[in-house]
Amino acid sequence: MEPSSGKWWDKPVRVLQFNIEDRYGRYVSSITGRELVELAKDLHANVLVIFARDPWGRIFYRGGRVGPEHPKMNGDIVREAVEAGKELGVRVVVMVGHTANKHLYHLHSDWAQVNRNGEPILLEHVPFAVQRYEPEWPQLCINSPFYEHIKEEIREAHSLGVDGVFLDSFRYQPDIERACYCEWCHRRFREEHGYEMPREPAWTDSKWRSLWEWRYRVVVEKIKGLHEESKRIDPRKVFMYNSHPGGWAGRTNRVVEMARDYIDVVFAECSEADHQPPGFITEMTKLTRAMSGGKPVWSSRNYFHLYRTVSSTTPLAIRQGLREAILGGGSPWLLVFSISYRQDPDTLRAARKVFMEHEKLEEYLDGAEPLYYAGILVSHYTRDYYGREHPERYVDGFRGIYYALMHSHLPVEFVSERDAEDPGFLSRFRVLFVETMVCMKRSIARSLEEYVRRGGRLYISYLSGTRDEYCIRRYDYPFPEIVGGRLIGVLRRPWSYIVLKSKKHPLLRNVKRLLLWGDMSYEFIEHRATPNMGYHAILDYTIGEVLGWVGVPSTDWGHEYTLGRSPPAIGARTNIPAIITNTVGEGRTVYFSGQLGRHYWRTGLPEYHNLIKNTAYYLAGEPPVEIEAPETVQSQVMVQDDRLIIHLLNHTYNQRVMAMGIGRIKQPLPPYSSFEAVHPPRTIIPLGNITIKIKDPQDKYWKAYNPLTNKEYILEKTTPETKTLKNINVEEYTVIIIQPKQ
Repeated sequence: MEPSSGKWWDKPVRVLQFNIEDRYGRYVSSITGRELVELAKDLHANVLVIFARDPWGRIFYRGGRVGPEHPKMNGDIVREAVEAGKELGVRVVVMVGHTANKHLYHLHSDWAQVNRNGEPILLEHVPFAVQRYEPEWPQLCINSPFYEHIKEEIREAHSLGVDGVFLDSFRYQPDIERACYCEWCHRRFREEHGYEMPREPAWTDSKWRSLWEWRYRVVVEKIKGLHEESKRIDPRKVFMYNSHPGGWAGRTNRVVEMARDYIDVVFAECSEADHQPPGFITEMTKLTRAMSGGKPVWSSRNYFHLYRTVSSTTPLAIRQGLREAILGGGSPWLLVFSISYRQDPDTLRAARKVFMEHEKLEEYLDGAEPLYYAGILVSHYTRDYYGREHPERYVDGFRGIYYALMHSHLPVEFVSERDAEDPGFLSRFRVLFVETMVCMKRSIARSLEEYVRRGGRLYISYLSGTRDEYCIRRYDYPFPEIVGGRLIGVLRRPWSYIVLKSKKHPLLRNVKRLLLWGDMSYEFIEHRATPNMGYHAILDYTIGEVLGWVGVPSTDWGHEYTLGRSPPAIGARTNIPAIITNTVGEGRTVYFSGQLGRHYWRTGLPEYHNLIKNTAYYLAGEPPVEIEAPETVQSQVMVQDDRLIIHLLNHTYNQRVMAMGIGRIKQPLPPYSSFEAVHPPRTIIPLGNITIKIKDPQDKYWKAYNPLTNKEYILEKTTPETKTLKNINVEEYTVIIIQPKQ
């Protein structure tokens, strides 16, 4: 059934992406378009995504003008898929605009993206010397005539009768390692700015900042032009963009935020999922939905483990990964490569199971919105201009807040800077978390202040707002009353402490009285401690209640164990406030002088987790739906009119091994074992006795059931305003629908 908007992509979908991305096309001759559509149909996918042409420039259909036909293709893969798709009810979307095109590079080497040394920029992270004589995946520049070639790719794709086009690996990066300095870019930038492109990063120089911003505007301008070209041909065809939110330093998230009006659907490619925490695909889906302004997001789980594209991962990893996309409010997307499909197809049954579940759930997913409770403001300006070459110094912080709230079963969503300028948008959240958002537009500062004065609840930390969006210092907070004091400096210590006032305050429940602040450096080459993690903002003229003070150590480094990497003992408590609670207008705030979320992300220790959880409860109170379950259960509450949809995803795995990064600790002898060990989940431990409490003062909810199993639950009235579901069991995945009176 078509949605009322007439846009088929606004409804939940199930996507199979089939990539033929093999240099030698090992199995191309045996693949037909009909076979791929029939595979999608068998898996219960209703969208098939395939290449119109591959990164070598070879096209997968007959009679095209934009590149040579793949020499091993026997039939006409794209046309066959389109024809079979119309017959079997599977939409066919083709990938175009891939900035890697080896064939065109050989014909027009001057179209290539080149770095400041004049070397071709490759799509993958391959040292130039390795492919010096024949770059394998050279990227072409969207400021060159290659852009007109992409338009022709789109026109040709439309002529095949496809259901849409998809900009895949559409890369044009601002980072100096991957920034283009070709003549086309030089000429355009010089004409628009009157000076040459800076060749060295200089973040305090307006010329470098102008170049950085210009590169973003170029990508958005090109996406807009391609969107207009596609819609001019046929507005009923979907136009998609691959954001890859957890890769490429996160830069493309800003592209999505800026270009959201020119994108119908965002593809959140989650190829890092195997070496990220359980829940990563949900996290990336939510982040992408926030940046896209609520546009549909289709999120992927790779069929393979890590980058082992010729074989599959475990069935459990596939099932849970696809379900994570659903919990994030997105549509599940399975990415399969041709070699693994031919050599190891048996695990596809795992995806079929989830796609069948999704098919049953479609009624409950269409139009459902998250239950809004906690929002986390995400700042691309802070990541870019404060994080610079180390975006993790900012990103780790808001990721820590996110995972602490998720592990506490508190509803949490991300908020974009674009939406944060509207206090009306912010008002949907009962509490906002602003973690180390150092670079802040004045308009966002005003919006936050209005949000609090109207009754909003705000957590804010460290130096948030003390610089403008381009990281130019303000030397104070733009809203000192909200923070609870005036900035007079920064305590720069590799290690420090927080000394809590009293455990009687609800914010300090189950938290140690003495909290270590800082972390060791795992590189241990330039730094003993992780840069600025032990730092604190120094406030004066404080108002509100101080719940803790900064403690300084007795020495800069500890010497008990790791020769200067270990933390030192505390020396003395200062009068620098570390935690301040305050009431502003009708609202309430909590301020931390350091980076709380970053500590939880890096260490996972319960004291940091409890501080974040307690802060949410202290500021916002109990959420409308409370879930009592182990932290290994991932929960998501959605609202669809008067209906509640509660997803419970079990991540209680006993084989998950992640040893990434440990080997980076420099030792005088070789490490005991390799540090690249990443094991997928293989067996799950079923859980029981989960409890769900629902605030229901109007006695609205009367029925609870699982639409996947038809199991009904008893809604017990435990207080005059609360109904409770008890003894809920979760093996892998459970969905509970709470219905009002009919």
